[in-house]
Amino acid sequence: MRKNILTSICIGLLAGSLSGCLQDKGYTDLINAEGAQPIVSIFGGDGGNKVLGVDFSDKAIATTLFNVNLGSPQKLTQDITVTIGVNPDLLKGTSYELLPTSTYTIPATQLTIKAGTRDVPFVVNLTTSKIDLKKSYALPLTITGANGAIIASNLKDAVFAIKVNNIYAGKYQSTGKFDHPTAGPRDINREKTLTTIDATTSETEFADLGSAATMQLTVNADNTVKLVPGGTASAATVQFGVNTYDPATKTFTLSYKYAGAGGDRVITETIKKK
Repeated sequence: MRKNILTSICIGLLAGSLSGCLQDKGYTDLINAEGAQPIVSIFGGDGGNKVLGVDFSDKAIATTLFNVNLGSPQKLTQDITVTIGVNPDLLKGTSYELLPTSTYTIPATQLTIKAGTRDVPFVVNLTTSKIDLKKSYALPLTITGANGAIIASNLKDAVFAIKVNNIYAGKYQSTGKFDHPTAGPRDINREKTLTTIDATTSETEFADLGSAATMQLTVNADNTVKLVPGGTASAATVQFGVNTYDPATKTFTLSYKYAGAGGDRVITETIKKK
């Protein structure tokens, strides 16, 4: 599913943002002025540069990226045909690679805004399991043609950086115990977020030590879990006992420890998806 679209028309997340947007007054004049020429554009906040968050899936997911809008003083009595094309030039100067064609299909590059209407959705079918989560991909799109209207030159482009969430990503509740050798034990009861590293690995907060201390959790084929410390977490951290992931309850069960002054800091916690 589509999630967490982060941008506006004028402020881009990628390097090399589009040129400035139509001023509000200009757009109002376009709609209301008599004799104004019909104009098509990528509507509202769906243009420009943005991050598209989608779930990991081995099935093609139909995703509406934006609506193509028709601006005119009155609704038209004839259909308008709009053509959308992939435009790799929009990625020049960015750190993004062009999304491989093997990972998506576009059901229709020619869209019809029916007579009497103003909008038509642009849809892409994404097969996210085919996307290499270790790479930074983007899908750059441009309105390349419009039969019966002109194209808004500064509202015709959209660049979608693709952020794939693996099946473990999301909000979790962590409960457990942090046993300190000198300060004594303390309870862990906090919300944690797991973010995607790759298809089987996610990153989250290490114990209850704050966002600077992290750990990566890799779920193996047998649902055992490998824990790797990161950030300010102790590089000497080791696991003990059985560390597992239960796909039925979406729960990580973890036991790990690291040495420090006075002895080992021992953590046992369960991290359950909300």
